[in-house]
Amino acid sequence: MKSCSSRITLLPACMALTMAIAMAPSGASALTVNEVVVDLACPCECPLVLSDCNMTCGLKWKDDVGKLINKGMSKQEIIDSFVAKHGDAARITPLQRIQGKIFQYTRSFGTLEWVLLWVGIAVWISLMFIGIYIAVKKVSRDKSQAT
Repeated sequence: MKSCSSRITLLPACMALTMAIAMAPSGASALTVNEVVVDLACPCECPLVLSDCNMTCGLKWKDDVGKLINKGMSKQEIIDSFVAKHGDAARITPLQRIQGKIFQYTRSFGTLEWVLLWVGIAVWISLMFIGIYIAVKKVSRDKSQAT
């Protein structure tokens, strides 16, 4: 009988502990540097998104973002802080995002790689037009033979 009463007194304690664990903020919802820097432009002349930049200027800005996160600022507050301090050039635009990705993947291209890229694109476009021409010619020939 004694064990049954001890179970009854432990039940509210277990429920309270479960509620405390469920209500505690999880580390997964914490703001990270990468979540903020994807919306900022690199401060130097390269057209990279700040999250892709590993130069000293970009690393300094990432460090500054980390310090602001540790102060408890939200993502929007950090972005507004950078825009207020550095102007609209700190905010990434969709065009800059595209140019940055192109630059990121092609910055090591030499002359030969660029020539091969554009020759490949020209050959692909030519083959597409030839394929469309042949298909249209075949369809029109089949229609004329059907009538």
